Amino acid sequence: MKKNLTILIIFITIFLGSVNAQIGVGEWRDHLPFSYSIAVTQSPTKVYTASENGVFSYSKRHQNIEKLTKVNILSDIGVSSIAYSDENEVLLVAYSNGNIDLIFESEVFNLSDIKREMISGSKSINHILFIDEYAYLSCGFGIVVINIEKREVKETYYIGDLGSLVHVNQLVLNNDFLYAATNEGVFIADFTNPNLVNYANWQLITDIPNYTSKFNTIYVNDVKILVNQVNESFNDIVHSYDGETWTTFINDYNSIREIKNTDPSVLIVTNRNILIYNTSFVFQDSISRTEIPNFNPYDVVLSEDNIYWIADKGKGLVKYQSGSTEEIMPNAPYLPNAFSIDIDNNRVLVTAGGLTPAWGNAFLNGAVFSFEAEQWRTMINYDAPDYITIKIDPYNSDHFFAGSWGGGLIEYRNNEIVETHAGPPSTLQTIIPGADFYRIGGIAFDSDNNLWVTNSSVENPISVKQSNGDWVSFNYDEKISNILVGDIIVTENDHKWVILPSGNGLFVFDNNQTIDNENDDLFKKLSIVDENGKIISNNVYSIAEDLDGDIWVGTDQGIVVYYYPENVFDDSDFHAQRIILTIGDVTQYLLNTEVITSIAVDGANRKWLGTKSSGVYLVSKDGTEEIDHFTEGNSPLLSNNINDIGINHETGEIFFATDKGLISYRGSATMGSDEFRDVYVYPNPVRENYDGDITIRGLVSDVNVKITDISGNIVYETTAEGGQATWNGKNFSGSRVSTGVYLVFCSNEDGSKTHITKLLFIK
Repeated sequence: MKKNLTILIIFITIFLGSVNAQIGVGEWRDHLPFSYSIAVTQSPTKVYTASENGVFSYSKRHQNIEKLTKVNILSDIGVSSIAYSDENEVLLVAYSNGNIDLIFESEVFNLSDIKREMISGSKSINHILFIDEYAYLSCGFGIVVINIEKREVKETYYIGDLGSLVHVNQLVLNNDFLYAATNEGVFIADFTNPNLVNYANWQLITDIPNYTSKFNTIYVNDVKILVNQVNESFNDIVHSYDGETWTTFINDYNSIREIKNTDPSVLIVTNRNILIYNTSFVFQDSISRTEIPNFNPYDVVLSEDNIYWIADKGKGLVKYQSGSTEEIMPNAPYLPNAFSIDIDNNRVLVTAGGLTPAWGNAFLNGAVFSFEAEQWRTMINYDAPDYITIKIDPYNSDHFFAGSWGGGLIEYRNNEIVETHAGPPSTLQTIIPGADFYRIGGIAFDSDNNLWVTNSSVENPISVKQSNGDWVSFNYDEKISNILVGDIIVTENDHKWVILPSGNGLFVFDNNQTIDNENDDLFKKLSIVDENGKIISNNVYSIAEDLDGDIWVGTDQGIVVYYYPENVFDDSDFHAQRIILTIGDVTQYLLNTEVITSIAVDGANRKWLGTKSSGVYLVSKDGTEEIDHFTEGNSPLLSNNINDIGINHETGEIFFATDKGLISYRGSATMGSDEFRDVYVYPNPVRENYDGDITIRGLVSDVNVKITDISGNIVYETTAEGGQATWNGKNFSGSRVSTGVYLVFCSNEDGSKTHITKLLFIK
């Protein structure tokens, strides 16, 4: 027994030392920024900070960060307000769509009544006021009262004239009177009145200067009222009432965001500082940009140890105490935008550009987010807008190029810009004569490490930066001159396929590996037609080559496939094929009502298909079987509008760039190889409380995998998906296997390539 225990400890030590940090197969993780914080609250032990993407907590004692997002606890995204109630021991998270999460110590309760209610106008929950067991929510249409104990909506107050909707920004209670700062003035009501549902019991305060203006924040104590009037054209005005007259208290700032009671202080949060007053409204001090460069505070709380916890739109959570500051936020991309993805050699690159539906500029700063060794790094280029495409040098992952929709081709080495290619000596052309505006639609490397670039809406729309640095451009008899030109892929046989957006189909060319000799070039502009010559759709959004060399094309009418694409220049009857699905008695084409915005091929040759409005589909390698369908309703997926999909073939993690940010999911397939490489099992050991899939990685493609106990009895058998196999830890009868060491035997079809590894299983 003692000998066995020693062996068990040795196995645990060995296996623990070899495991890298990663998520398990079938698990999700978000990559959302928390730099743009909008609200902060605190419990006795934690500080909670919210951005639109979610919430993170910071332990006051242990200084550790924990994210609360749609992946692990929240029901939604688009957070608009948060507040913690010490009395009820609950964190209330409110959303711009009216959704509500009540987060208790051991339970999360979602209250979606407001979200589901048919209400015209905004449902945003702008402020939360706790009174006893109730939460009073300031909403875009009125006031909603939540009973925390019963976890239900108690009442809704429509306080405008004749019960009309009024956008309420904040509520405060003082001396049995409720005050509401709204977009139509400041209202007051007797809190002891049991009939606050009746709009007639809410009175507009009419002696405030410009009393029907927008008022966004209010503070009331026994001697004074402060309320801020929002002024879109000039500075905001904080009006003060002393019981007799209204006077101007402050009008020096163009944005007053909050007036906060943090006894014994009154804090006024502006767009560039925090003003500190005592309760007699005598100015005491300020926290300003002289101490915190680029300070942009939105909310603040003061803890008992005199620490100011500040939600800053740009710095996340700022801890300020006696002049010293600390910026706190989870590791993530700095910005929420995610448009295009490239992944190679375990490095993930994401761009933050954007396009309008008509292929105009979103005019977002050119930005690249890099993910390596579980750490994010952000690179922002303020001189070039809208990075919409990116490509890693296949020979050097520290070298990559980003294509800007207006700023040309930007070259990076070691995370620094080394050159911007826009005009001579490059062959890239501007779309505006006499001005620098170079639109790059796609970039791709060929087998000789030449970089092919599509240069949209110019005479010579195809350029190549050769591996020696020389540039050459082509117009191909002007077949695609001066039109929109989008993404480009290079196939295994070095053919180049180009998307022509806005109804122009596809363009294919082959330079026959003689870039300097155009005489042997082949090229063809394609309408996407079926076997009868009928146009399926020329509105192309995405394209990919699969592991069999077939070309998959995403249109506004689903998917088409070009089998034997090497015949594109030889076959006069070259046409696309649609995949036919039969579901019951119904026969239809694969996703024929969907706009397919992205196509990615995993290591098992399965296709991940991103759509404009229906999330992500995973289909079998031939497309005839739907394996998974992820939406924002049935999964942590942030949005059903998918911009791009990228797959890390080393780990099987799939990254989804959506219009609401970046999120990833670990799939069951990795890219296989011709030989076994660094084979390992994860997790290893398998702990008694682990109930996810166990993965075996680094395999030869599609090998047979047998798992046996130490005596050689087979407990499980499967076929690898690409270079990875999974096991749920159960035997053939569906029971969890016993504690012990298990052997994993891997073999290709003819038995010429084999590998054996082992794992420790603890029941």
